[in-house]
Amino acid sequence: MATISVLDDLALAPAEQPVQRWQRDTMMAGMLPVIGIAGTGGKTTVVRMLDAICTAAGLRTATWTDLGVEIRGRRQRGELSGWSLALSRLAEGTIDSAIQELHWSTIHAVGLPPMSYPVLALTNLTGGQDDGWNPVMLRNASSAATRVADAAHPAGILVVNGDDYSLIDAAAATRATSVVVARSKESPSIVRQIRAGAPAVWNGADGMMVAPGHGSPEIPLISLHDVPATLDGAAAFQITNAMIAAAIATSIGISTPDIRRGLHAFRSDPDLMPGSFNHWENASIRAVVSQLASSWQTRLVLRSINPGAKRRQITVLGNLASLAIADVVETGRVLGRYPGAIILYENADQQRLDAFRHGITANEYPPLIVHLPTERKAINRALRTVRDGDALPMLPGGDPAVACRAITRYMDSVKS
Repeated sequence: MATISVLDDLALAPAEQPVQRWQRDTMMAGMLPVIGIAGTGGKTTVVRMLDAICTAAGLRTATWTDLGVEIRGRRQRGELSGWSLALSRLAEGTIDSAIQELHWSTIHAVGLPPMSYPVLALTNLTGGQDDGWNPVMLRNASSAATRVADAAHPAGILVVNGDDYSLIDAAAATRATSVVVARSKESPSIVRQIRAGAPAVWNGADGMMVAPGHGSPEIPLISLHDVPATLDGAAAFQITNAMIAAAIATSIGISTPDIRRGLHAFRSDPDLMPGSFNHWENASIRAVVSQLASSWQTRLVLRSINPGAKRRQITVLGNLASLAIADVVETGRVLGRYPGAIILYENADQQRLDAFRHGITANEYPPLIVHLPTERKAINRALRTVRDGDALPMLPGGDPAVACRAITRYMDSVKS
C-alpha cells in the first residue's frame, strides 16, 4: 500500500511541494487531511505549534481545541457545526488541513473510527510515573491510547513520545508508520528506530533538534534556543511538544525552513491556550500560569520556571479536589522542595489539606503555607509578596483566565 506520508522528502526543496502531494494522497485514500493530537498533557500546545508551522508554510488551517473550532483563525459559533464546516471546506479544498485535539475521556466513551486518520500523535500518558493515578482513569487512558493507535491509517503515521514508556504498547499496536521523538539519541526508543531505519526526531548535540538524514548522519531542524517556548531548553516538556510538532510537519512535507520559522514565531498565548503553560518574564521575575494537574506534570512546570530551585518561589495553588489523595501528597512533596511560600485558596477538604501538608513537611526546609478563601485574595497576596529574582507559578484548579489576566496586568505595570 502506498504511503500517505512524505517522510522520504525531509530534505526536499519547497518547490517539490510535498505538502500538496500528502493532501492529494490522503484524499485518494478516502480520508480528509485531518491531524489528531491526543495525550494527557501538551495537546493544545502541539496543536498551536503545528498551526504556527502551517501558517509559516502558507497553509490554510482549521483547529479544534478546548476553546472551540477556528477556521483560518476565526472562531466558529458552535463546535459540532464549526467542525462540520471545517471538514466541508477541507473536502472542497478551500482550507488545506485541520488539526484536532482529542481527549482521553471522549475517546474512551465514544471511540475513534479505525484506520480513519492520516496523521495522529500521542504526546504522553503518565509521564513515566503512575503514582497518584486513579486506577480506573489510568485504565481508560491506556485503552484510549490504544484506540488512537488503531485509528491511524495503515499508510499514515503515528507520532509517539518515546520518553513516555507507558505509550510503548499503544505504539506497538499501530499498523501505521511510527515516528518516535525523544530528548536524547540514547533513548532506547530512538536507538530502535535508528537501527530499523525508521523515522525519529531527537534533541542532539548543542541543543539542536535533529532527525536521521538521507545520505548524511543527521539533519538539523532547529536549535532549541531558537524555540522561545522551551525557555532555552529548561522546559523539557516543551522540547517534547516542539519535537512532536516538527515530526508531524516533516511527515506531511513541510520544509525545514518553514518548521524553523513557525517554532521561532510561536508564543504561549493565554487567549488561545489558557489552561496550558503560559509564561511571562522580565528582568526581575519569572511567572507561569498552568492549570493544576498531576504531580508529575507540576514537577515539570516547576523545573522549567525554577530549575535547581535557585530562586525564591511564591506559589499560588487552587483547589486540590481534582487530584487523588496520593497525588495530593506527592504534589505537596514536590512543591515543598522550593523555598518561599505557598498560597492556597478554595481548599475546604480537610483530608486533602492534611495530605498536602504531609507531603510538604517531608522536606527538610518546607516553605511557608498561607491559606486564603478566594483566588483573588491569593493572587493579590502573591503579587504584594513577590520581589526581584523570584519565581511565581500560579496553578489554578479551575479556569485560569483570572490568573492570566492578573499576571498580564502586573507585568505591564512593571514595564511602565
